[in-house]
Amino acid sequence: MNLEVILALGLTIGIVIGLVDIVKYIAYIMHTDIGHTYEVFKKFLGFTLLLVVGIELVLMLLSHSTSAILELILFAIARKMLIYSETMLDLVLGTVAIAGVFAIRKYLMTNKQFVNEEGRVISAGEYIHDINFDTGLRIPENKGNTIGGLVCNLSEESATPVEEGAEYETGNIKIKIVKMKDGLIEKVLLKETKKDKEDKELEKHRG
Repeated sequence: MNLEVILALGLTIGIVIGLVDIVKYIAYIMHTDIGHTYEVFKKFLGFTLLLVVGIELVLMLLSHSTSAILELILFAIARKMLIYSETMLDLVLGTVAIAGVFAIRKYLMTNKQFVNEEGRVISAGEYIHDINFDTGLRIPENKGNTIGGLVCNLSEESATPVEEGAEYETGNIKIKIVKMKDGLIEKVLLKETKKDKEDKELEKHRG
């Protein structure tokens, strides 16, 4: 078990404990005088968003995903805007920061040639939705949130053991496990099927 997993486990325990305080906050709000409800709710909202940031931090530690890092930054900015912004300048700067995060995602993280002839090795923690959005691939999203989760489901369906070298096929993609550590999938190879490439070429010629 590496340091990132230990930190993620510690954060998860802290978040679960923090959920108890959310219930206490709700009870406190219900019994607070109407003149002080705003300040109490503001603290409640700040605490709740802090837990959300904690969850995103756990996901970032486990997935090592660029998308997870951007989502963590996005939630941190949103919390700052909602809780601590007091002037119009604060709101403008927060809005610009959020726009910058979306611009990075749209223009600097997009790679339509994500999977080439030889395939592409990626982290098993990458989110399927992000991969489809950034590359135009059609990996099914109803069998797992991450590539690693998808592989586990495909393994159960095909009765193929989860081990290095194992191959699976879904949608327009072949998936091969290229690296595992302590029983966990770390890296996989994605490669488009020949049929899908032919379909794309046909669509291109029709266009």
